Amino acid sequence: MVTPPQYLSSMEPYIIPTLTAITGIAGTLITIWYKHKLGLKKLEREQAHDCPITTCLVEDELIIDRLSEILEDIKCDRISIFSFHNGGIYYSGKSVQKMSMSYERTNSGISSTMMVKQNIPVSACISTLKPLMENGEFGCVDTKNYPEGLCKHHLKVDGVKSTYNWPIVDLYNNIIGLLRVDYVKKKTVLGVENQEKLKQFSLQLPGYLLK
Repeated sequence: MVTPPQYLSSMEPYIIPTLTAITGIAGTLITIWYKHKLGLKKLEREQAHDCPITTCLVEDELIIDRLSEILEDIKCDRISIFSFHNGGIYYSGKSVQKMSMSYERTNSGISSTMMVKQNIPVSACISTLKPLMENGEFGCVDTKNYPEGLCKHHLKVDGVKSTYNWPIVDLYNNIIGLLRVDYVKKKTVLGVENQEKLKQFSLQLPGYLLK
């Protein structure tokens, strides 16, 4: 049997702690490198979805023009598009789901609400969003009968008498937003023909909104 040199025997108590320390440092460095790599990939994904301002302006103009055409065609007081988005992360790790009004056109004498319709918690409007998603549409001729919740509060503040909504669904069957039509001056029953027009427009919207 080969006997290890005396100096190795004297170093034995230090070898394992040293190896443990080296392993710990290497693990830490690998973790930092991996997180940095993930951060770069996330940045690449975000940049890939960035829209050059000139391109965005052209696309936004197309959407606003279509909204203006429909506003005039169906004689509503306000037509708007809400987009779903992330609003941060809870301590639990769960994503905060929110929605914001991204486009709006109003009739003469009707005030814009777009600037205050931002970062609305999706959970606060679940009483209306759930049936909208399940049935593919949601309408209320008299908003006094609208389900209780934050959405009803917003409608009341805005003086909305009647409202109609359609989901905006992408090619993967994900609901990315909603199309909404409001009548402020008087309660209005939306005719079947106009409902079909708005439904078809909501089906076309992913082509305008998605990159």
